[in-house]
Amino acid sequence: MTAMGHKERQMKETELSKIQVQRRVIIWEVVGFLIIILTCWVTEFFDPPFSFQQVIIETVSILLFGCITIYLTWGLIRRLKYLEGFLVICASCKQVKVDDIWVSIEHVISGKSDLLFSHGICPECAERLYGNYLRKGENSAK
Repeated sequence: MTAMGHKERQMKETELSKIQVQRRVIIWEVVGFLIIILTCWVTEFFDPPFSFQQVIIETVSILLFGCITIYLTWGLIRRLKYLEGFLVICASCKQVKVDDIWVSIEHVISGKSDLLFSHGICPECAERLYGNYLRKGENSAK
């Protein structure tokens, strides 16, 4: 397997593992709040007298708190995904650091979208890199 193929496979595996972790966090929060609700019902049932009104109030309170907590957690996960969206890019060669591996920016972007790349050169870089040749061409054309 080529180095680029290996890097691409690693990037996909990392992305899948992040999604799985995010789902597991939400699932465990839901399970935790359901266990708390079940505990309230069991303790109320075995601790006479059974107060249906009290257990409903506790259940609704826990559900409300649980929904708020899960909503905030989901927001934090989205924010974390946003922050992970920042790319560390080399100031010299423009390679991008992805999970401690340096790969080309073209590789990273094409792996996350359907974009294809075509290289060009901006006027400032053309002047900086090829200024002498551009000026010679203008002078000879006159």
